Amino acid sequence: MSDKLPQDKKQYPPTGEPRETFEGHGFDDDRLQRVHAQLMREKEEPSESFSPTPLFLVFVFMILAFWAGVYMVWYGGEFSAFHYDETKSAVVAEDTGPREIDMMALGRRVYAQNCQVCHQASGDGQRGVYPPVARADWVQDNPERLIKVVLHGLEGRVEVNGNAYNNAMQAFGRLNDQQVAAVLTYIRTDPDFGNDSYPVREELVAEVRSEYDGRRNAWTQPELEDIHGPVTGEWSPPEGEEPEEEPDPAS
Repeated sequence: MSDKLPQDKKQYPPTGEPRETFEGHGFDDDRLQRVHAQLMREKEEPSESFSPTPLFLVFVFMILAFWAGVYMVWYGGEFSAFHYDETKSAVVAEDTGPREIDMMALGRRVYAQNCQVCHQASGDGQRGVYPPVARADWVQDNPERLIKVVLHGLEGRVEVNGNAYNNAMQAFGRLNDQQVAAVLTYIRTDPDFGNDSYPVREELVAEVRSEYDGRRNAWTQPELEDIHGPVTGEWSPPEGEEPEEEPDPAS
């Protein structure tokens, strides 16, 4: 008689011994505990949240943020989000004394960034909405009137060159005295605008700003006429304050 059991007897021994497979010897209590202990040593306990960031990385990030802030302060060139100031330099250079500023170039830049959207590149404005600055009686009149308008704004009905406009102009008090003087000089004297008037001094802008420093409301035409009289489009500087004429290079 053969000692070999049929295949079905091997799979299901009649005496209750385990089968001749790995499962027959793999689930006794001691072996199961050893396997679990090994898994516990090799695998971290499950967690419902992210692992905390190492303190070393937190310190590195804080140091980089502090360095970036210091760098921006020292090398930012006093950057303003409102406008580009071509008189400022992002590089700390040796102080060689006062620099001569091209007021027309600066005025052109200020106009393009702050005024052109309403008054147009040509200065003709928009009919019935925004008054022109080209060939305009307001522009060629007393510059103090214009300085007030730029610093504090203008609202209500106004009449320019005999045409009525009823809108509001925002205040541009954020511009410094040099920028205000430059942009007004630009529109009053540049041939492309067709105005034949005088440049505006930076000192005059400073005087008007100081005199009306506490004003928060926009000007109206009647208020300005009470101070300066009706707009005529004809103005000359007081005697003794005429700007010096630049010598003709061709002479």
